[in-house]
Amino acid sequence: MKKLTALLLAVLMVFVFSACQPAASTAPETEEPAPAEEQPAAPEEPAGEEEPETSGGSVRAEDLTTLYVSPGAQMNGDFISDFGSNAYDGYVRDLLWGDVATVAQTPAGEYVINETVVADYTTETDDAGNKTYTFTLNDGLLWSDGEPITAQDFVFEALMSASPEYVTAGASSTAGDYLLGYSAYHDGSAETFEGVKLIDDKTFSLTIAAEQLPYFYEYVMVRHGPYPMHYYCPAATIESTDAGAKIVDDDLEAELQNVAQTIRFAPEVTPGPYKFVSFENQIATVTINENFCGTYEGKQPQIQNVVCQYTPGETEHQALIAGDLDLLPNAAEAYKVDAIKASENCKTLGYLRAGFGIINFSCDWGPTTDPNVRWALAYLIDRNEVINYAFGGYGGIVNGPYAYAQWMYEEAGDELDELLVPFNLNVDKANEYLDQSEWKYESDGVTPFDATKATADGTYLRYNAEGEPLTIHHVGSADTVVTDVIEIQYVANAPLAGVDYQVTKGDFDMLLDNYYYGYEMSDEDRYYCSFNMGWNIEPAYDPYYSYHSDWLNTSNNALQISDPELDELMIKLRQTEPGDNDAFIDTWLQFEKRFQELMPCIPLYCNEYTTCAYETVFGIEAITPYANWSNVICDLYKAAA
Repeated sequence: MKKLTALLLAVLMVFVFSACQPAASTAPETEEPAPAEEQPAAPEEPAGEEEPETSGGSVRAEDLTTLYVSPGAQMNGDFISDFGSNAYDGYVRDLLWGDVATVAQTPAGEYVINETVVADYTTETDDAGNKTYTFTLNDGLLWSDGEPITAQDFVFEALMSASPEYVTAGASSTAGDYLLGYSAYHDGSAETFEGVKLIDDKTFSLTIAAEQLPYFYEYVMVRHGPYPMHYYCPAATIESTDAGAKIVDDDLEAELQNVAQTIRFAPEVTPGPYKFVSFENQIATVTINENFCGTYEGKQPQIQNVVCQYTPGETEHQALIAGDLDLLPNAAEAYKVDAIKASENCKTLGYLRAGFGIINFSCDWGPTTDPNVRWALAYLIDRNEVINYAFGGYGGIVNGPYAYAQWMYEEAGDELDELLVPFNLNVDKANEYLDQSEWKYESDGVTPFDATKATADGTYLRYNAEGEPLTIHHVGSADTVVTDVIEIQYVANAPLAGVDYQVTKGDFDMLLDNYYYGYEMSDEDRYYCSFNMGWNIEPAYDPYYSYHSDWLNTSNNALQISDPELDELMIKLRQTEPGDNDAFIDTWLQFEKRFQELMPCIPLYCNEYTTCAYETVFGIEAITPYANWSNVICDLYKAAA
């Protein structure tokens, strides 16, 4: 595997490559591979009910004021974090919110103090070991509506995100959970958030709790941005004392409900490089924010308007070649990439993905609660065929939740490859695992299952002692090649181990609802226990937020996995001393090994992504595995070819 990585890097990579909390990954992507200046002007082509031009690019290709982008899949229309939205909404969120925060993430995946936002900062550790960061903001920071961004907006973000009222409104945020007094404030037993203090209009402090330190990515713990208090909660004020800060607002619960039910779909006040115009008929339109403070490097957007318009996956590459699209990010299917590379009017940038494709299981419900069943399913799919079918060779197998672009894999990939079991299609191994599960009988619930009787027609199945057949209900995104090949694989292979594997193809919203919120459903209503999707990994790799039992019965731990040994390794990993890379890698290797032993999901592949652009688009070389086009929007521009 390391050799494949080196080959991809050498041959395919032409260029070297926001939430406010650390996380193991971003929002999931569908398996269809692609998952805060000048006075703004109205878009040249209004977003809404109009369909994309199909005139060979004669209109859009010549429009140098607007960037037309295919997000890669349908958007939910969630343009505020914390509500379980998908990666395609994330593109628009990046444009609206930018990285206007105390700490910025560089395209290389490093974290630095954002000097565009922060004029000065100090740190102080008290006798108890709590560490306080005090930030002073630069002058002149403005919201898109022209109102000043002040320290109270940063404090409001920390208080709102951690408030029980925000949870009641349906949000799922972990922002600030490492700050002093978080738990008491979050569960409502304390009125004030001890680790958050407002000092004056330009100054505020955040105190990391001693028990959270050391933390390998310490800067991420104080990476907070502002929320527009005057827009979300116009009647609110911030009260701050030595005991901490709190929001004073008699209407807080109702106002946060409004954020969740209305504002999140059309946020009119944001700090990023662009501001919201509309979202209709799967077309999101934004226009330049003349009040944007600039990136951490001081860059400003150069393109007046951006239109993110869903284009069917099977035709999006044709739309790009015709000039009806300017940008097709994260293309992965070989037939699309090869056609675009063969076109004389397009350009491409290939890079290894900071993420992977995966089949996730419900570990708290259905047959997949048993690791033996999960391992058996892992041995009933040929992952090489998945890669060949879906990506035409633009990818390779991974045996755990890691990506080729991660620095840990670059340094210790060979060791990891030797540590993990290189599983692949093996019906005999699948039967061995299932014989150790409760599904080891024929239909009478007594006679042992005989693997030699199993045939491809699926008439001979496994049953448990209650006479229940071993049925797996899987859901994947419709019209996606990865879902297609998963169905092909399991229809052919699962019956040979006595498994009835049923695949449903639904829309991405339906998939996410069942994946994230299955734990809330009754046994009568719950149906699916297997889900395929893509998963991206943040540079500040902290799997605690995705797999730790602290997050059971929440959408964070959507797998609902719980294992004391895995929990201990995740805590040890995140509490590695900053800069001790060797210790971090050692623990990461142990984590990957234990994770595979549990097999809460089947890692399928890590593929190459190709950003494809029409010839009038420039600056795509700024894109990296950790900075997509919307992160580097200020590097992009359009000009006549």
